[in-house]
Amino acid sequence: MHVSEVQPAASAEAGQWLLRHDVHWQDLARLGPPDFSVHLRIRFEHNPPRAEQKGELLNLRRALTTLARYTTTPSAAYAAVWEGWTAGDPAPDAPRLHIPNRTMLLFSGAVEVLRDAPARAWQRDGGEYAEPHFVWPEDRAWCLACDVDEEVEFTVGCADDAAEALIEELPGATRRVQYGDPAPSQLGPI
Repeated sequence: MHVSEVQPAASAEAGQWLLRHDVHWQDLARLGPPDFSVHLRIRFEHNPPRAEQKGELLNLRRALTTLARYTTTPSAAYAAVWEGWTAGDPAPDAPRLHIPNRTMLLFSGAVEVLRDAPARAWQRDGGEYAEPHFVWPEDRAWCLACDVDEEVEFTVGCADDAAEALIEELPGATRRVQYGDPAPSQLGPI
C-alpha cells in the first residue's frame, strides 16, 4: 500500500491489534499498546495560532517525522481518530474501531500525512488542527497514542533506537515512563 493522502482504511482489521482484554481502555487510549520496550511521554508544544486557526502541534509533527525513519513502511500507516472530535460536523465514512468509550475512525496514509489526519479526513483546509489519537505504521514498529482528553502530553511506544532519536530531537520535552504510569494533569518540569 502506498498512499499519499489520508483516506478511510479498507477495513477495521488493521486496528484490531490495539484491542487487548488485558489492558484497561484508559491505559490503551493514553499510552497505546503495552508491547514496546520503551514508552515515552512527550510534551505538546503548540505553534502560536494565527487568527484563523488553532496552534499547530509542533512536537507531535516532529515526533512523527522522526518515527518515520524507524519503520520499514513509512508510506503505509494508519491513524485512528475519535469519531466525535468535532461537534456538529458529520463524521467521514470510515471503518470504526470500537475501543471502549472511544470509538475511533480508521484512516490510512503515509506517516507524513497522518499527522494531519483529523483535518484531512474531515476536509478542513487550513483551519483547525487536532492530533490523531493513534498513529502506527503497517509494520507496527511503534505507536503514537494521544487520548481524546490529553492536554499536556502524548505517548510513543517504540524500540530503544527510536526512543533515543526522539529524545535527541525533542530535548527537554520527553520522559521515559512505565506502562500504566499516571499522566500529569498540568505542565511541570520534565
